Amino acid sequence: MDEQYYIDQISLHVGLYKKYQYKENEIGFYQNLESLRKLKGFQTQDETVDYAANYPIKSRVIA
Repeated sequence: MDEQYYIDQISLHVGLYKKYQYKENEIGFYQNLESLRKLKGFQTQDETVDYAANYPIKSRVIA
């Protein structure tokens, strides 16, 4: 899976956690964050969050 997938999943889990506060969304957030950290070779989760937060948004058309 590529970085766009992980960033999309992180955003999804953050939004769902804010709305419902389910533990599953918190776990999903950290799992995807850790996968992105390993993929990009970052040392800390803080570096990964900064990278994901500043990643350019790509618009997509969902049919």
